[in-house]
Amino acid sequence: MPDNNSDFLKALPERQREELLSKGSPSNEVRKGQLSKLKNILLEREKEFTDALYADLGKPAFESFSSEIAVLLNEIDYVCKHITKWNRPRGSRHLKLGCVEVLNKKRHPYGSVLVIGSWNYPVQLTLMPVIGAIAGGNSCVIKPSEYAPATAELLKNIINQTFPLEQLHVVTGDAQTASLLTAAPFDLIFFTGSGQTGKAVADQAAKHLTPVILELGGKNPCILDETGFSTAAVRDIVWGKFLNAGQTCIAPDTLFVHHSIYEKTLDEISDALSAFYGEHPQASGDYGRICTDAHFQKVVGFIGQGTVRHGGEHDRVGRFISPTVLTDMEPGSPVLQEEIFGPVLPVIPYTDLETLLSSGILQRDALTGYIFSKNKRQIGLFNDYMRSSTISVNQVIHHAASPHISFGGVGQSGYGAYHGKTGFLAFSYEKTSVQTYHYLRFNGKFPPYSDRNMSALKKLRKWLL
Repeated sequence: MPDNNSDFLKALPERQREELLSKGSPSNEVRKGQLSKLKNILLEREKEFTDALYADLGKPAFESFSSEIAVLLNEIDYVCKHITKWNRPRGSRHLKLGCVEVLNKKRHPYGSVLVIGSWNYPVQLTLMPVIGAIAGGNSCVIKPSEYAPATAELLKNIINQTFPLEQLHVVTGDAQTASLLTAAPFDLIFFTGSGQTGKAVADQAAKHLTPVILELGGKNPCILDETGFSTAAVRDIVWGKFLNAGQTCIAPDTLFVHHSIYEKTLDEISDALSAFYGEHPQASGDYGRICTDAHFQKVVGFIGQGTVRHGGEHDRVGRFISPTVLTDMEPGSPVLQEEIFGPVLPVIPYTDLETLLSSGILQRDALTGYIFSKNKRQIGLFNDYMRSSTISVNQVIHHAASPHISFGGVGQSGYGAYHGKTGFLAFSYEKTSVQTYHYLRFNGKFPPYSDRNMSALKKLRKWLL
């Protein structure tokens, strides 16, 4: 059946839901078995995945494995190790006046989950929520990004051959296909992408009162103060910014540097870029490319909005943009207002952190925030200012690869979170069975009410309610 057949797409969630209802919530062993299949796919078809990622993004094999495949393998291992404990029913007993109340609590799957992946990490960001959905006991329909076509086609071929449609099914297509899917009656939708598209997904889901998890983006600020400066710190910032040619939702978007180390930091950034990618990064096998022509044009447009301190070269034919460092941007320019999502790093000097935070330049609800400092007060000020769900001190990027740390947005960067146990909880809901054993009934709860019964209620409320 063609992916763009509207009747087929609308019927998918019901077909998966009926399978779950007929067989019941999958056992822990069944879930582990599905995750093991997914793990074997990643291990056995690694070369095909790295080739597809290179075709879509020019991504080096090292980055493909470290930032996509290895992260997923670690997540699967962690979930399989802990899922039995997470999914264990919990019971409790409560004594009340005249009765014993027993509560039995258990996690249940939502049903059929729609996962819409992103193009910048088209394997990791597509399959990571699928791991959480499987852990929660759900079936899944997966829509990879059409802007990473080689990866999308590979995912479709492998997963649809490995899993029955009632468990996992990949649908490829453009925005029209995605719109048909989000209009279908899924039990939960997980979306990774832009804020504008995220709002459209949420609007569609609201028509069915379908819960949504949105993982969006933002201008992640990075602070480097005078106590946090070192060559190692600058190299870490540069690596995090230009990984995947800057197309990372948690990349340091803009770097704010204390004025006392500003020039020294700019020199260190140039040294790090030359060490990483050479004097001619276009010839480097370790540097990626921009995913689409439209995004290439957008990122190139940012380069002219400041003084180019390093880089600035670009080639439309190969969608190559050199690692670029900008200084002297005009206040209010788009490069300071919009998420860059590319290999352009604005570097801005500041004099005092409190003044910087009060200026309103930093996006408080970005997906994450970074600070390099040894000053506990400075770290505390930044931590209190930011509304992001994660704040990272003296490192970048790594926190998002850990199954121990929940990952999610706040405000403009989205809502909901996943990874590890948080993902298991996000893709399941708690069902409580309440059973009461009566020994003495309080008839005063029945009408007609009286002052005497009101007085008894006030005295005994803790035992009656």
